[in-house]
Amino acid sequence: MAPTKIYGLNMSTCTKRVLTTLEEKAVADYELIPVDLGKGEHKSEEFKKKQPFGVIPYLDDGDVQVFESRAIARYISDKHAGQGTELLGSTLKERALVNQWLEVEAQNYNSPISQLIAEKVFKPMFGGGEPDQAKAAEHKARLSTVLDVYEAHLANNEYLAGSAFSLADLSHLPYTAMLWVSGDSDLITSRPNVNKWWERITSRPSWKKISALQ
Repeated sequence: MAPTKIYGLNMSTCTKRVLTTLEEKAVADYELIPVDLGKGEHKSEEFKKKQPFGVIPYLDDGDVQVFESRAIARYISDKHAGQGTELLGSTLKERALVNQWLEVEAQNYNSPISQLIAEKVFKPMFGGGEPDQAKAAEHKARLSTVLDVYEAHLANNEYLAGSAFSLADLSHLPYTAMLWVSGDSDLITSRPNVNKWWERITSRPSWKKISALQ
């Protein structure tokens, strides 16, 4: 059987979400195929046959092709349900809570953190000029409000969906790690419960391996 192919980049936050999922599910037979963003490979007609929006990553798994990193992570978790870490929950209640916090990450958390990182890290990195500090402050304030909810929730829960690490926790890893690059790690470290949760999820071998990739 051919290996699962992931078209993306090590440095990409969304690619890291997928690769960390593969590691948690103990999938050894996968291949990362680099996409040259500098040459615009992701905008080529050939690439857009697989990912019509022209962004990374996408998965090619034989007769299954999936784009959007959260959908790819769910697919991997479902396909390899009998091995590695159970990421989706093993009971109806657990699955409901995992899905709930996956939606929180996608609908409430991702918008302010991705905009904050885009403004303070990616904008100057890719020649877009200096960060707009007013915009960055607005994004940070929005994220702070979201994290207040997390702080209260994590006072009584070791992980987002209860007592076990899940895809809901994993999905937060790539962008949250970028707060240390943007100079906004205080959003995490100033909240004791969030900080303990962060230390727990970043100590996992899967994340240590993937976050070290360059």
